[in-house]
Amino acid sequence: MTTTESPSEETTTQRPKLSFILAVLAAVSFVGTLFLWWLGSLPGHGDHEIAREVFGNIPDIVVAFFYVMVAAGIATSILLFAGRARNWERGTWERRSGEWKRRLRRFIDGVSMRTVAERPDAAVMHAMIYWGFVVLFFGTVTLEIDHLLPADFKFLHGVVYQGYSLILDIAALVFLGGLLWAAVRRYGIRPWRIRTKTRAEDAWILILLASIGVTGLLVEAARISLLGQPDFEKWSFVGFPLASLIPQSSASGFHQAMWIAHALVFLAFLIVLPVTKLRHMITTPVNLALSPKERPKGAMKEMPNLLEATDIESVGAAEVGEFTWKQLLDTDACTICGRCTDVCPANTTGKPLDPREIVLKLGTVAAMSADPALSPPVGVDRAITVSSDNVFELVTAEEIWACTTCRACDEACPADIEIVDKILDMRRYKSLMEAEFPTELGKAYVSMENSSNVYGVDQNTRGDWTDVLDFEVKRLGESGVTAEYLMWVGCAGSFDDRNRNVTISTARLLHKAGVDFGILGAKELCTGDPARRTGNEYVFQGLALQNIETLND
Repeated sequence: MTTTESPSEETTTQRPKLSFILAVLAAVSFVGTLFLWWLGSLPGHGDHEIAREVFGNIPDIVVAFFYVMVAAGIATSILLFAGRARNWERGTWERRSGEWKRRLRRFIDGVSMRTVAERPDAAVMHAMIYWGFVVLFFGTVTLEIDHLLPADFKFLHGVVYQGYSLILDIAALVFLGGLLWAAVRRYGIRPWRIRTKTRAEDAWILILLASIGVTGLLVEAARISLLGQPDFEKWSFVGFPLASLIPQSSASGFHQAMWIAHALVFLAFLIVLPVTKLRHMITTPVNLALSPKERPKGAMKEMPNLLEATDIESVGAAEVGEFTWKQLLDTDACTICGRCTDVCPANTTGKPLDPREIVLKLGTVAAMSADPALSPPVGVDRAITVSSDNVFELVTAEEIWACTTCRACDEACPADIEIVDKILDMRRYKSLMEAEFPTELGKAYVSMENSSNVYGVDQNTRGDWTDVLDFEVKRLGESGVTAEYLMWVGCAGSFDDRNRNVTISTARLLHKAGVDFGILGAKELCTGDPARRTGNEYVFQGLALQNIETLND
């Protein structure tokens, strides 16, 4: 088993699975959309001079087909997300509840793109695409709401309609401008972190999104042309001049063709959303909301007492089911931006570690080993296959041992993906289950076990650095010796020549300041942190428990 934030909760509490909830939501959305169709067919829609006739010039059979297909499209999209949720549910339980205010703040950060704004080079482009799309989407929702309201309650007419038309045309230009910027950046400027992960699907996604915007404007232009370009439509400052290019005699057929095309590309978007990297529009804000946890920032995941436990079959994580559900969700929340790679000191110095690859490889193994198989976080070469759910089919030992556990990747990630936790879980498996680690680490483990320090130096010399001082340093633990403060020196401060000078200078400053302090000397053991951060929880716990006993005494 792998240990989570609250391992006992998995068996003590029955929770409805997210995949089941999404499946129910899919059914409700299908029925609900058809209900809206029926509601919109009721009489009493009013007649305003300055307004838009919803479904004007669109045959009833096309409208019926539209509602049925949209209902099916929304339901299918949600069911595809349910399939991904089932994949996350393969992981072990991890508690991510409580702290609702923090979660709400992080969710708002996600939906407002505040985390992306931390990098100005991409912030404006993403904001143009995202907010342009959001305004257009809610503009369509607003139109449908107005369509369903009784005549006396309709509001999209007169000045309100003209302002509405102006806002949507601005949003369309912003949206298309952002997509053009994205295309230039990905295929023209081509930053390294984007170039290395550009796939054919990226071009198709840009084309699909652009098609939504372009067909929407052409539908508007054809509708205005069909009406004879009335003056009140001048507020549609993009659609109105475009209408001049469409002869009124052919506007009806062109309008119907563009309306159908616009509906089809939107349906394609609903299907593409959960199966491509576009899914991060949904999963990233959710992941941000789930990121707050009980552990303080930087603290490692708690493990059971390995010195006493007798029922642990496995430690760490190698198979998909040994990672937590949150770690699997991380892989679908990844925006593949490469910020983690940019700040990784191991990657910068030419080591084999690429934090982004760790996330993507875990996600690829999880997706390909799912039943049924799912699309990976990003497209992979057809030659890359997996035969099991073991992540080490793609992740190499050299990658995980190159990590310095500095957590720069975790801090840089705009989706709050916890990369280091995954690496540490894989290290635990390699260290404790397979005894596979670099030779240098093996020597350090032996030194910590036998000499209680990573250098393998005689533990009795730990306090020898005090010999050069012209005053006596108290040795706590000796009979009758007390002090107000304990100076924890550490292995480097006790044995490394360069760090000993820092320790000596610190002791002199404390003495001159009149601070009553003492040291443990030979009773101070290595904290075991080097063992823990490289995955050897057993050695760490052995040293940590002895230090705790010494401090308690």
